[in-house]
Amino acid sequence: MSHCLEETNFSKPTYCDHCQGLLWGLVKQGLKCSGCGAVSHFNCQKELKPCDNPKLTDDPPVYRKPDYDSPAANALRSLQQQHMNDPSSASTPTMEGSSLSKLKKIATSEEFQNVLVSAAIHSSDTTQPPNEYLANLPPLNPQNTAKNFSRFVSRCGPMFAFRDSVILLLSWNKPIDTLAALIAYCLICLHPKLILLVPHVILLQIIISGYTKKFGSKNEKEAADKDHNNQHQGRKPQPKRSTSASTASSLGGSRFNFASALFPAFDEASPEYLKNMQNLQNMMGEMSDLYDLVASKSHLVDWSSETETMRFFQGALISLGALASVIWFVPLNVIFLVGGIAMFLLNTRFAKFVLKEMLPQVAEIGQSQVDSAVQWYTQVEKRLDDQANVKELSLYENQRWWSGSGFVPHMLPHERGIWSDMSGTIELAPKEELPAPDGYHWIEDNWSLDQNGPWIDEILGIEVMVSPENGGWVYTDNNWENPRNGNNLINNQQSETSDDKSVTRRRRWVRKCERDINSKKYNLPDTN
Repeated sequence: MSHCLEETNFSKPTYCDHCQGLLWGLVKQGLKCSGCGAVSHFNCQKELKPCDNPKLTDDPPVYRKPDYDSPAANALRSLQQQHMNDPSSASTPTMEGSSLSKLKKIATSEEFQNVLVSAAIHSSDTTQPPNEYLANLPPLNPQNTAKNFSRFVSRCGPMFAFRDSVILLLSWNKPIDTLAALIAYCLICLHPKLILLVPHVILLQIIISGYTKKFGSKNEKEAADKDHNNQHQGRKPQPKRSTSASTASSLGGSRFNFASALFPAFDEASPEYLKNMQNLQNMMGEMSDLYDLVASKSHLVDWSSETETMRFFQGALISLGALASVIWFVPLNVIFLVGGIAMFLLNTRFAKFVLKEMLPQVAEIGQSQVDSAVQWYTQVEKRLDDQANVKELSLYENQRWWSGSGFVPHMLPHERGIWSDMSGTIELAPKEELPAPDGYHWIEDNWSLDQNGPWIDEILGIEVMVSPENGGWVYTDNNWENPRNGNNLINNQQSETSDDKSVTRRRRWVRKCERDINSKKYNLPDTN
């Protein structure tokens, strides 16, 4: 009879009933028959003996004694039997069963459900502060200010020590260390994933350095005692291996505390405390200088000078486009690689001397180039402003052909007006009554007739090629479309027997206007 096999999770070591091998894995390690309880690997299911009990039951698995046991299988089975017979192990489930059961117990517990409900209620309560840290900041207090300031000064030494170390490293104070740092930086730029190893390398370096300082001081102290005894016995003293180590042993000996050396807290009367105070004083001055420098350039962004702010805005847009192109086409690690190498090289003594001597001349050349670019831009801007200051307005005169009357200024109901724009959707006053747009004044006394074309759409800026006829008229069909070429009119009359369907016509009048001075100053919008 065939087995009824199902994938099963085994929480303890289990063996295949065919090959006697261990079922490996964390979940669903093998198959189990729901009838007889036989278990097997996935690859051994076809080799199992027929099922002894085809009836499906919930009985536990029946482990039959195999015909042959390998030494490894016997050893594992012996350990399993000892584990099952040990009373203390009954309450110690396997790691997998314990973790899953604990998670399942927590997820299905009533306490967890109450926590979810309380969290939902708490999230909808707008009276609670959005951030506990900002809501619970201590109030301003002179005693707390003095206390915290003193604590900060006594503990801020590592921050400035790190700053000084970076500056000295970039300044090639120790060429070998700087070269090693440069190589490491290049490797990180070429393989950015290496940056994940940096915290571990720093931690290991700190631990190894602490070990060297602590246990090295012991050895140095023992060597010093030995030399002292040799001197008393008339023997030649052995040379000391390290002056710094001897100094460390004399200061702390075997009681050296690396934690206090890495994160020192100095007393207010110590020289280190005064050094930290000096660093804080200088840092506050540097931050204030930086703030004043930024504030002095605020006129470039606060629109106090519209011209400068607009130029700065346009320059920011242009630089943004250029930077976006660089970022898109050049890999970021290459940018950091080039920038980092340049930073290292520019801080060499040779480069700093050259920059110091040549910087005034280079700055002068650069300033002249910037002035030339600003002057060119100003001229282009002025030319564009002049073109915008003087504009040409268009006014179109419309007529329709009527039998017996010819072309007269009489339109159909709901049709364009006698005077309108190019599209005919906006009706305008006659040219004798049409005023100049707001902020402009006429610079020509009268309107002039456009007898050549082309016509320009002032909204879209599109030129329309037309062929004006006598009097500047352009003839179109009943829908004011399809302009014709040629003159089929005789004495301003339309032939009723003619096939020509040009029953409408229009012509363009133009006149120039100029922007007022007040409009230039306050940049008033143009209106037609």
